Amino acid sequence: MRTKTLASIAAVGLAAVAVASASAASAADAPHVDRGARTFSADALRSVETKSAQTAAGNLRVSGADRYETAAQISVLGGWDHDTTLAVFLASGTSFPDALALGNTFSGSGPLLLTERDTLPAATRAELARIRPCFIVVAGGAPSVSDAVFADAEQYVDHTGCDIS
Repeated sequence: MRTKTLASIAAVGLAAVAVASASAASAADAPHVDRGARTFSADALRSVETKSAQTAAGNLRVSGADRYETAAQISVLGGWDHDTTLAVFLASGTSFPDALALGNTFSGSGPLLLTERDTLPAATRAELARIRPCFIVVAGGAPSVSDAVFADAEQYVDHTGCDIS
């Protein structure tokens, strides 16, 4: 559902920070994680056409022609679509500190996609068009992702069904 508010995004971020802090504790003290909360569907696995390897144990190597296609394929594999994506996080595909800084902060809200500074790559554009998120969150300033790319990405935002209060 896309009815989360911005306050919900912040709460998810705080929960992720709490989990990250707890991970420093011993394994016995680690919080229980519901591993069934997000599963890969067979349809999602089939739709990731660029996966280059799947082990006998079911582990995957997902890749695309470049880092932008790989990020888009990871988004598909994660099951993100119009009904489940609150926000898409957009970061430079050439300078990674901003993308790394996002970390798990907003996990559960949407995928991280990569962009060039002055051009929205075709793979990123196609994934934005497929997902049509409630919001775009750009990590980094204009030297990392230009204002023109930010504006270009905004055309794919669809507030339908989103609580933007």
